[in-house]
Amino acid sequence: MVDLFCHQLAASGLASGERCLAITDTRWDPACAAACLEAARRLGAVTSGVVLDANRPLDGGALEPVLDAGLVVYMTSFTLHYRPEIRAALDRGARVLAAMQPAAVLRRLPYDAEVRRRVTAGAALLGPAREIRITSPAGTQLRMDKTGRRALANDGVADRRGELDFWTAGMVQTAQLEGTLEGRLVLDAGDCCFKLGLFVEHPVTIRFERGRAVAFEGGDDATRIRQEITASGDAGAFVAGHMAWGMDARAEWGPHLFTSPEAGGCAHTEAFDGNVQIEIGSNDDAAFGGRNRSRGHLGLCLRRASVWLDGTPILSDGRFVPPAMRPRG
Repeated sequence: MVDLFCHQLAASGLASGERCLAITDTRWDPACAAACLEAARRLGAVTSGVVLDANRPLDGGALEPVLDAGLVVYMTSFTLHYRPEIRAALDRGARVLAAMQPAAVLRRLPYDAEVRRRVTAGAALLGPAREIRITSPAGTQLRMDKTGRRALANDGVADRRGELDFWTAGMVQTAQLEGTLEGRLVLDAGDCCFKLGLFVEHPVTIRFERGRAVAFEGGDDATRIRQEITASGDAGAFVAGHMAWGMDARAEWGPHLFTSPEAGGCAHTEAFDGNVQIEIGSNDDAAFGGRNRSRGHLGLCLRRASVWLDGTPILSDGRFVPPAMRPRG
């Protein structure tokens, strides 16, 4: 584990004498934070750690140490990239790396230069695009506007000033303009909702109007998805937040749907090469810069989709069209 963290922290540009802060909580595997701190020490960094109480809300001073760190690595059972302290650290120029996957997934999907090459090429095309269109053989027909929204090239390391990234991510993402997603999303049998740990057994259709999910069809699976969104308890939970496509050929489409120290990690599903994700709920974190605030955040991933950016094909039936975005070999 220490060698693994040495690889990831070095790729994140951790320098000798730089301050590295490791954050974990009382639910997460303590071996991860311990390995992170030892790796940072071996790289010559000045190290410190914070253990949060997973059963209580964060108090006002719990994350103050992030304001002095050059690299923040957090391994927690809840997200921190919506926190104002993390946003302030990024604005100051700190780098933040989320390592919210169990050790087995971290080992399988460490930083890889091939993934960086591909996501960089994908984000370069997505960044200036205005309209995104998505279809699938199961019946998906979606259009959205992302004019002015940034494209995120998640390659699993945070090596640039003010960068937030996710170890194991391997994907390109953007937050569309709220209120612009129109059409229907169809999850075919075998597609998934990873927050629920659910591979759908029968097609599920979700209809969007003016950026909101307004209808759910498809039996028990559709009911579970609708109930999960409703349980968030706010209107923003039904608003489409962001879209993404996976670009890591090492990731598996398998039973890796929960994010916890004991179960698998949903990074496999999100990063799976050629899959497309539509997320419903919050997109106002420090990375996306969207305007929809919600307690809900539900990712829906489908395979064999096709994507067009301003009419130019990017993904065709789950395979990338531009040569620069294709895996080598």
